[in-house]
Amino acid sequence: MTDDHVDIHKLAAEIEAEVRARRAAGEYPPGFERELDRMFDRFAPPEVSNDFEAALERSEDLVIVDPVIPVASRSPVLGAVKRVMSKLLGWYHVWLAQQISALATAINTALRLLGGRVVDLEHVTGDIARARGVGARIPARRDDGAWQTSVTNALQGCAGRIAVVECGDGVLLDALVSTGLDAYGVEPRASVADAALARGLEVRIDDGAAHLHAVGAAALGGLVLRGLVERAPLGELLLLVDAAAAKLVPGGRLVVCSLRRESWGRDATAAEADLVAGRPLHPDTWNAVLPEQGFVDIQVHAAGADAYVVTATRADE
Repeated sequence: MTDDHVDIHKLAAEIEAEVRARRAAGEYPPGFERELDRMFDRFAPPEVSNDFEAALERSEDLVIVDPVIPVASRSPVLGAVKRVMSKLLGWYHVWLAQQISALATAINTALRLLGGRVVDLEHVTGDIARARGVGARIPARRDDGAWQTSVTNALQGCAGRIAVVECGDGVLLDALVSTGLDAYGVEPRASVADAALARGLEVRIDDGAAHLHAVGAAALGGLVLRGLVERAPLGELLLLVDAAAAKLVPGGRLVVCSLRRESWGRDATAAEADLVAGRPLHPDTWNAVLPEQGFVDIQVHAAGADAYVVTATRADE
């Protein structure tokens, strides 16, 4: 296969997804990747090291340009010529070296200041990352029976694969497969995914948004979003809608299973409401957002008092 037939971005995404899957499956011992990074930093030259301080020190060592022109030569004649040229051009060489050194010094100073600001920013965002990490481990417990009928009806007749992103323990996914649909699940929490795998279902242990971004364009006939639609921050949720539009075939079906804002933070969702950055959207918000990405035939179906289902169709191009 020639380079013209290799999609580098798709290949990189597949490799990254495989690494995430193996990491989630426990094939890499704890700390294995960190140890690889430390070994790389230890033996790699500063120019390619991940150690910012080492790379910056190396660049500072190279800041000063030596203005002395080498004149040594095995040939007496050539040596004499070099010495004459050195005297004629020495002043210019010194001036040029001073300009380059001044520029390099200014750049390194700016890099040190920028590095300090990045460190300060990492301290600020570290608390956010810590909270996100804890929130990501909290299972998204949902009563899939509430929206099972609406989801199944919306996806009947879909051609192609159907992804249930954050499928949980597989109750909804099992219902879809039982009706003959070619559906598979994605669940980031291995302990929860095990329950779905025990049902004999096809489940990928992966982050839902990352998996969707790694899927090929127009590769899905249907897409069900469950769990992460209440948990993801608004910006990430909008990017998820963008990805859904790109991954669905024209005429493909998008189904959003969501709790209502009024029920968020009660009972089983109390811990999620405290620890995750997102919150459920109002049904009218989906009506406002989805048409911008080419979705039509948008409908909202009540799923009991605490939940609702949004169905939409990817417009034909």
